Amino acid sequence: MAKEATYQLSLLQGSLAKWQQSPGLRAVYAAIYERMRQHATGRQWLEIGSGIGVAHEFLPGVVTSDVTDTGHVDRVVDAYAIPSEGWDTIFALDVFHHLRLPQRFLASAAAALEPGGRLILAEPAATAFGRLFYGMFHHEPMRKACIQPPYEFPLEADGSFANMAMASVLLAPEEGPVEAICGSAWRRTACVYSDLIAYPFTGGFSRPQLLPTSCIRGMLAGEQRLPQAWMKRLGLRVTIVLERV
Repeated sequence: MAKEATYQLSLLQGSLAKWQQSPGLRAVYAAIYERMRQHATGRQWLEIGSGIGVAHEFLPGVVTSDVTDTGHVDRVVDAYAIPSEGWDTIFALDVFHHLRLPQRFLASAAAALEPGGRLILAEPAATAFGRLFYGMFHHEPMRKACIQPPYEFPLEADGSFANMAMASVLLAPEEGPVEAICGSAWRRTACVYSDLIAYPFTGGFSRPQLLPTSCIRGMLAGEQRLPQAWMKRLGLRVTIVLERV
């Protein structure tokens, strides 16, 4: 059986370099974090899976963390054993689809949050365009059919796990067994689809930025005016807000 992987820390340096070199990428992530921040409650904030720790730029006072010391985070926190320290909001950006035991994570977050606290997840969206785009340009799989009870997923041979359809299947309002996954500890308060063409033109963390930052900012502004009925089919990202009952 493969041992569960944490990070190839050397890869984070490449991500950090791309972050510093690409104002378009920073603009897109600023919009993602702002969308998450709008749903936050209280002031005791924790982010899990922080990687290079950029949340400090967008979430004032947040405590950043990861499963190992990446050299860029405030502390080490396991997503399956989040410490109960009076957290009001827990953020997780592109984390949920790497968790092969989603129910254990949700139970851990519920135990760590104060009543009325919120778990805010930003994840890839398995929309029609999302499945096409990620299938063509992203190395991680998006396999809706593989997400079946008991929702415990095996590791790959290298000790990793990823399925970018996880949030869309398990937590999105109009799909999947959210009650069976979340149980009575949670109440879903928001599900917002976003991101269409601006993000691809940033090149992500692995390719060069393809357009001037002014164009990318204009695209972002236009995307934010599109109706959710369209974005549920076209959006590349979904932001899901769960409130602790």
